[in-house]
Amino acid sequence: MNTNEFIQPDFTQEFLQNAPDCQTETVEKDGVAPDHYHAMSIYPEYFKIDGNWVLATESRMDTVAVVRNGSLVMLEFRNLKKGDAVVLGRTEDASEGIYLYTEGFPSTMKESDKFAFRSGRSRETAFSKDYDELYELMRNEKETGGHIVWVVGPSLSYDDRTRKHMAELVKEGYVNAMLASNSTAVVDLARGLPKEENQTAKKRYYVDSIIEYDTVRRIRLHGGIAQSVEKGLVKDGYFKAMVENKVPFVLSPSIRDRYNLEEVIDNVYEAQDQMRAHTRKATMLICLSSVLNTIASGNMTPSYMEKDGKIRPVHIYTVDLQEFSVNKLSDRGSLEVKSLVTNIHDFVENVATALVHRS
Repeated sequence: MNTNEFIQPDFTQEFLQNAPDCQTETVEKDGVAPDHYHAMSIYPEYFKIDGNWVLATESRMDTVAVVRNGSLVMLEFRNLKKGDAVVLGRTEDASEGIYLYTEGFPSTMKESDKFAFRSGRSRETAFSKDYDELYELMRNEKETGGHIVWVVGPSLSYDDRTRKHMAELVKEGYVNAMLASNSTAVVDLARGLPKEENQTAKKRYYVDSIIEYDTVRRIRLHGGIAQSVEKGLVKDGYFKAMVENKVPFVLSPSIRDRYNLEEVIDNVYEAQDQMRAHTRKATMLICLSSVLNTIASGNMTPSYMEKDGKIRPVHIYTVDLQEFSVNKLSDRGSLEVKSLVTNIHDFVENVATALVHRS
């Protein structure tokens, strides 16, 4: 399948040949970038180092470029260390040895689209073609060893059919990692407890505070999510499927959290680092009804990556019933985003039906 072959810039162009090397300045204090630092975008960016144009292969939002032994490392501001050589410059036209390149994937990047969303989506938008493209992409990612990362909100767990379909996608290899919140896991686990343990959770459309507390208490009592699954406490659900199929998940905290599962990473920076470990490998990001986690995950996901020596785009999908939510990530400057305005329960069922039941 053609996932858009990357077209290198024409480095014989005079303005690129005559451009100076990029300038750097060393960090004087940990976590503090020097004046006039260059902040990265999600677009491919080249830096001229020792007369050669070098592509930043992990360009992403909220980072700076550091030169190490003629190569580039992208670091968050807080991870800068004294002595790091940070690239300086606020222009991107090669005049300071920095070149932001928007034409590497002609079908997705256009000069007029710099830092703007390509097309807003609404309830009136037809999505049948988008679904077909998504199915083909996901099959290709599975067959070629891609890394499909899902960002999931708690509403996914409220419907048992959806939980079943997501578990099927996990088992069939269409989920390589999941980024979620405490509530997302708690609701799924609560509905996976035996009926005699949790009758109320099976009858309601939501898990109230008492049920949430009780679920966390029971899971903690057994040593955590994995131990509860291994001991047979959790009878169904997609977190059970992830444990059984060794699919990693990252549970990030919220200021609203009251009683968390032990797997929730209380330190927000540590949570970001663990999320980033998966987004840096992602070949596809699918975000379901979780606005804040979607924005965070999208901003730390490069719009392209190097795989098997080739540069390829990273495909990002956002799915939500509200137009505001699906377009929010694009409003923040993410590049290759395709949005579907639909119920996420229908979305997961459609994907599972196409990839699992019709395969």
